[in-house]
Amino acid sequence: MLTINKIRELQENYMLDSKPNVKVSSENIIETSLTLVDAVKKCQSYIAANSNQAFREERSETERLRITKELIDAYVWEQKPVVQRPKIREIFNWNELREALKDEITNYGPLTSAIRDETIDEIRANGPYAVFIEKDGKSEIYERHFNDNDHMERIIAKLIGVSKVRLTPKNPMVNARTIEGYRVNATHSSISPYNEPAFVLRKFSKRELVPEEMMKTKSFSKNMYTLLSLIPKADLSWITVGGTGSGKTTLNELLVREISANSRIITIENPSEMRLIRRENNKIVNDVLQYESVPDDDDSSPATMENLFINALRQSPHWIGPGELRTPGEFATALRAAQTGHYFFTTLHAEGDEEAIYRFLTSYLMTSHEPAHLALRNICSAVKFVIFQEKLADGSRKVTSISEVLGATDTTPIMQQIYKFDPIDSIRDPVTKEVVKIIGNHKRVGAISKKTQERMIKAGIEKNRFALFATPPSQEGEVEEY
Repeated sequence: MLTINKIRELQENYMLDSKPNVKVSSENIIETSLTLVDAVKKCQSYIAANSNQAFREERSETERLRITKELIDAYVWEQKPVVQRPKIREIFNWNELREALKDEITNYGPLTSAIRDETIDEIRANGPYAVFIEKDGKSEIYERHFNDNDHMERIIAKLIGVSKVRLTPKNPMVNARTIEGYRVNATHSSISPYNEPAFVLRKFSKRELVPEEMMKTKSFSKNMYTLLSLIPKADLSWITVGGTGSGKTTLNELLVREISANSRIITIENPSEMRLIRRENNKIVNDVLQYESVPDDDDSSPATMENLFINALRQSPHWIGPGELRTPGEFATALRAAQTGHYFFTTLHAEGDEEAIYRFLTSYLMTSHEPAHLALRNICSAVKFVIFQEKLADGSRKVTSISEVLGATDTTPIMQQIYKFDPIDSIRDPVTKEVVKIIGNHKRVGAISKKTQERMIKAGIEKNRFALFATPPSQEGEVEEY
């Protein structure tokens, strides 16, 4: 049995860094070398044969990972396998082989560096040889790819493994998440005309953004953030709308932090992305309860968004935050929450502020027999602000509109836009022709209503904090600072 002491002894006896990468000149070496796939299988067998009972019973994932990496090192040091690089007539040196095996066995193969890279927001694979990433809001071809379908399917299985779902011809579409909490949608090769699997992995930042960072990138101005921060402080329900990847959840997380620590907040997401727990002196100081829902088509659990939303109404919430409203039942529950004295924040996909209200109305009427004009009036009474967030062609994410919902006339919502982004021009790279910058300015175009001003005062907000937004914008225009 190989012991940890034996592994360390092997490590001390070999000077691996001195062995350079070797160009293959002899066909005999190629013929006798292993492929990386074969080396992975042999290494996995080696790990199984040399891991003791204590390793098998170890519950700490961190400790199991550490021992597994040591056993991978020991396999290379002891066996010294000659392994050919995929598609290149060149062999790995042993140090590179150790890292390649660790990537394949303990990580995500060619995706490992992309998943670790915090600047990459999304990874998309349209087949084993067509891998793309989204970085700084722009798509580009990824430098690495899979060896073949089998290799890609093995990595997909690792990506979705924590969710205990399997991608098969009978279950060719899977929504899951990685152990890091990233969202994954994968499809089986059987539904592809090219017989290739595919997936999209959407990441979320593990680092908390602060308002100053978003002002620096001109997502919004200082005055805009002042207004945005007053919305949750004054118990004014809001919806953040925009397209996929526009930064809706990030903006909501920023605003929810402005809610009083004494206000009970319940959030429901799939997966859970917002980091809302506040700690002082190692003690939790805010009343936050977070749930993670399962997809509606998951028969293994009743914890769907709608069911958790309904249950949350019985848990004394001050605020309820469903991650995104999608189904008619979820829209109906959101309106019910507002009508029973709860405040809510959420996101949904729409092309603008007015379109968001109509989306709410259309979805709600699918489960309600109310007249459209009455339903719209109730919705416009529940939703106080609509914030529109967009990802522009240069990759930047901006709040392009903040609108107050004033009410409804018949079947038309009455809205007052307070801020908007005014695009002026775009600049393209003269060589690549890609858009590198959208030129434009945020500007105030309206004032908040008397009713909202009264709500802010009742919430304990001093009048001088919202005085600017209570007055009509000057005709000369106001200069927004960032």
